[in-house]
Amino acid sequence: NEYKSYLRMSRQVTSKVVRPILSTNAAEARRGVIALYRDFYRELNWTCRAMVLDVPIKTSRQRLRQEFMKHKDVTDVRIIDMLVIKGRMQLEEFHNTWAQSYTFYNYFDYTDTQKKKNIKKDQTFLENFYESSD
Repeated sequence: NEYKSYLRMSRQVTSKVVRPILSTNAAEARRGVIALYRDFYRELNWTCRAMVLDVPIKTSRQRLRQEFMKHKDVTDVRIIDMLVIKGRMQLEEFHNTWAQSYTFYNYFDYTDTQKKKNIKKDQTFLENFYESSD
């Protein structure tokens, strides 16, 4: 008898409806993700120029897409909402330049950001001079 009542109670606990964080359904969560992606895509141009980063904007946008595609299989609306909230906080940090440049570089592999620097180190003084005068 006790075991049956325990099973009944456990079924009641698992069937509890949880409150949504931002979105009430998957379509609404999808709209939030697309809006975040669009805002980040537009913000990257300004962020790269404001922080004087040596990462091309095209590479930054490719990395942004990879970061979003990393979570493409998440289907739980609450988890999607939490990821969107974290993304909005990161976007605000980049927009207000609260984040340091190394925070931006953490999203890139060493070879992505250092490739251009290594090429410049191998150039001679005159090659650097001619390049800067263009």
